[in-house]
Amino acid sequence: MTNNIELELRAELSLEHLDELIGKFDKVERTKRLSVMFLGKTGEAKYDIRIRIDSKNHAEFVVKKGDFHSHDRLEVSQKITKDQFIGMVKIFSLFGFQSKVTERENSIVEIENGIILSFVKAGSISYVEIEKMSNEENLEENKLKLLEIVEKYGLNLIKDETDFNELCGRLTKLSDWSFENSEEQLRKLTSLLESY
Repeated sequence: MTNNIELELRAELSLEHLDELIGKFDKVERTKRLSVMFLGKTGEAKYDIRIRIDSKNHAEFVVKKGDFHSHDRLEVSQKITKDQFIGMVKIFSLFGFQSKVTERENSIVEIENGIILSFVKAGSISYVEIEKMSNEENLEENKLKLLEIVEKYGLNLIKDETDFNELCGRLTKLSDWSFENSEEQLRKLTSLLESY
């Protein structure tokens, strides 16, 4: 069975705690990531569409289906090239979804059994995502494995939609910027893209 469910638990951290946890690992992949996010609904289904690129020039188009705060959304991704980035952004701007531009510093650690820890900095805000691609058959078993890691590192999970929305609100206010596909915003985005 295809692993097409992104099983992901999230915990907010202080910058000091984030650096302390990263220091526990020998192999850490550090990248910056630029993303344009499109959040919207079609019928009752919620979609989180992302056009993103990292500082290692890996670009992709990702669609996540499910509640935005959910820990088990369906996910499909497709690699794209850097020169397709702006064109993809223009295409998805036509849907009229709520959109924003984000930049993050990521420190990524792969631990046992394909579990990924993504330590993320966005200005003065930091958090960790504990994730493992899963399917319907192994979802509960994998969730237990992720919860063991949460307990091992003493993390306080973002438990519900209210906490998740509060964090996203702070990120939008302090780090991200709204994107409405104006010529000025496209120039700003194109300029940012040059450093990736």
